[in-house]
Amino acid sequence: MSRQRTLAPEVERVLETWQPHGWAETDRRLLEPLMDTVRGWVSAAGPENAERARWQLRCTASLVVWVYRHLGTCDVRTVLHPANVEHWTMEVNSHRSGTWRDNARSALRAVGRAANPKEWPSPSRQVGRTGIATPYTAKEELAFRRAAKLPGRQNRPERLWILAAALGGGLNGKEITIAHIDDLFEVDTGRLAVRVRGKNPRLTPIRHQYTDIAHQALQRTGEGRFIPAGGRNLVYNICARLDPGGGEGLVLRRARSTWIVAHLQAGTPLPVLKQVAGRLSMNTLDGLLGHIENTLDDTETAREALRA
Repeated sequence: MSRQRTLAPEVERVLETWQPHGWAETDRRLLEPLMDTVRGWVSAAGPENAERARWQLRCTASLVVWVYRHLGTCDVRTVLHPANVEHWTMEVNSHRSGTWRDNARSALRAVGRAANPKEWPSPSRQVGRTGIATPYTAKEELAFRRAAKLPGRQNRPERLWILAAALGGGLNGKEITIAHIDDLFEVDTGRLAVRVRGKNPRLTPIRHQYTDIAHQALQRTGEGRFIPAGGRNLVYNICARLDPGGGEGLVLRRARSTWIVAHLQAGTPLPVLKQVAGRLSMNTLDGLLGHIENTLDDTETAREALRA
């Protein structure tokens, strides 16, 4: 398996010498004939430093032992399959902290994408010549909402706000980062809107499926900003960890496409949509209209067209 880039000497040493510590003897014996395979997989991921190499080796070795014991195979397509990575990190190791599980999943994703790329989705999925991000399906949205509400993981208030702002309000990373709790307020019975700051100030309602999540974010955030000052990277780090099991975290561009399609599907008038979106090009609209064409009812659309 070819390496993606030249490895630092200290990383090479870790790859050559690493051995598990504190393991049961039965697990060590099972791993021994598989260790060269594990080293090759981790080497392909190109860990940037010795610490990262050790962590990827530890996680990959633990996973391969578990898979071999329970499924009887060490085939890379099985060991480093997204579903098995997700199950092992989140279910088999459910007794561990949320931080440990998030870090382990991140390490195994990197190894999986390098050693078993055909089974992993591309980190950036786009449609059309204009590079418009593919919207999420209703099933994927539901999975994200469930993942955001999970207790026991770090940054729960921030997680809730990011999901409510991105999929519920169509905000970008900068807008999510600089939002204050006072920017979110009730505009109708039980419904919330956010007064968006930044280059495109506007008042944007939160989609009804995300109202409860936005309320929870408010309740769990003390005062000031939802995201701590200087925490723009925190937004993208949390998005990367907010993975309901597909091997890819929340992509903000896809979240915004999803938000636009939801409004098109609901029949939000175009002038209104352009106002609450801040910026909305005709290229974007044209690229996303194909995602709703097959769901429109002819009778309903004809009745709506009678307004002219």
